[in-house]
Parts: sequence; structure tokens; C-alpha cells
Amino acid sequence: MKPGLHSWSRREAFKNDDQYDAYRFIDEAADWGFEHVELMTGKAPDNLAHIPSEDIGELEQLMSYASNKGVTIDCWSTYNDFSFTPNEEWRIQNIEYIEKWIIIAKQTGVPNLRFLTGYIPEGEDVAALEQMVIDGTKRCVALAEEHGVNLALENHNALFMYADDIKRFFEMFKSDRLTTCPDPSNGFNSIFKDGPDDETMEKLYANAEALIPMATNAHLKVQDAQFSPFDLERLFGMYQAHGFTSTVQFEMIGDNLDKPEILGEARQHFCDTLSRLQSSPA
Repeated sequence: MKPGLHSWSRREAFKNDDQYDAYRFIDEAADWGFEHVELMTGKAPDNLAHIPSEDIGELEQLMSYASNKGVTIDCWSTYNDFSFTPNEEWRIQNIEYIEKWIIIAKQTGVPNLRFLTGYIPEGEDVAALEQMVIDGTKRCVALAEEHGVNLALENHNALFMYADDIKRFFEMFKSDRLTTCPDPSNGFNSIFKDGPDDETMEKLYANAEALIPMATNAHLKVQDAQFSPFDLERLFGMYQAHGFTSTVQFEMIGDNLDKPEILGEARQHFCDTLSRLQSSPA
């Protein structure tokens, strides 16, 4: 298990600083001790997020720069909505966008492509929306299997969000290339707004543990260097018990976005906690 940094953590810098780009992000990640990152790509049809271009040559140049800094790009992070009924043309473009990025991931040698399911437009039939997601994913899974890329589903959207529904969803495909990207707090955001309570935290941990065995990438929210309100040892114990050896990507939230150096402190706390857990008697 390795700590990584998601470019979403520096979303304000990407948005507000014309001089801030993926290269500056790589520099910062390296300065803070990170050896792994995840980069947001954008969304269909041509809306770039935190990358310079979709051109393979330019992406390979970025990856070479990262490698020279001792940093690996583990995951391209796409945005998609397979159930967007207000605009059918754009909904289809979402499917085509994921298909395009499966091929880009293969060409760039990035093993994971974070993708999503979809949201529920007001008044729409949920069963029909789920079928749209199933049909769109079916196209993408076939291509992912052909190109050897992991489609890492984050538990992020309104459709197939919680572990039981994601398992039901995956059963329709039975593909090793359909994996998860667990974010323990997704669906339990009240722990940040209202403070954690025992019942909510138990549900959070149970949901995370059900997703971890299928994971090839993971997210973890950071609002301070200690990852409050998570019990890191408990969470890491789950990852270790299920043989997770990939990257946990940090996503910074809260009031400290103007103090990004906290991410370096959080990385050290992450590593110290993991070391302590690994050295303790079984």
C-alpha cells in the first residue's frame, strides 16, 4: 500500500493560477515526498481538467517528466455520467469518452482509469437509468478487457453507489477489469459536516471493507494531517487483510486548501501509521 496525491487536491491552484499546471503539480508532489499521483483528465467531449492535452506525445512527455522526478502516474481520473437523460447526445459522448481514455491508458501504460456510473435526474425511473449505466459500461468493459486496463469504479454517484449495489452491478459483467476505487467517506459526508458518530462510522468501515477486495486504486479524504475522523490503523488493517498493494490517493478538503503543505505532513503520518501497523505483532 502506497500513498499517492490526487490532482483534485490542488483544484483551486489549477483553477485560479494561470501558471499552475500538471508539471507544477508533479513538482509539488515530489517535493512533499509523493511517488505516486492521479491526474484528472476532464470530461466529454473536449473539456480538459488538469492535463495539458489528450495528445499521446504530450502525455508521454508529462509522464517522462514525472518519472525523472521519481513520480509515477497510477491512474487517469475521468468524469462521466452514463445516465444523463437531459441531453442524449452528451450522454453518448460520455461513453465514447471513457472508451477513448481506455485506449489512452493503454498507450501511456497507466494501469487504472477511474470512472463513474451516473446521477438520477429528478423524476426519472431509477431502473431505466441503471440500465443505461449497464449498457454503457458493457461497451467500456469489453474494450478494457481488450486493452488490459482496469476500469476502477469510484463509489461516487447516485447509481450503484454503495457496496451492495456495486457488487450487484459487477455480477452482471464478471470481468477482472472491472475494479473499484473505494473512497470510504463517499456517501457518509456527514462525518465532515456534522462530526462523526459511532453508527455512521461503523457503516462507513463496513462499506469500505466490502469494496476493498475489488480495488486497484483508492481515495482518502484529507482535511488535516491526521486524517480525522478516520481510524487509520483500522482502515489500513482492512486494506492489508485483503492484500491491497496499490495506491491510496489523497484528496484534500475543508478549510486548509490554502495550506497544501499539510499534504506532505499527511503523507508522513500515513507512512508512520502504516509502518507501525506492519511492525506490530499479529
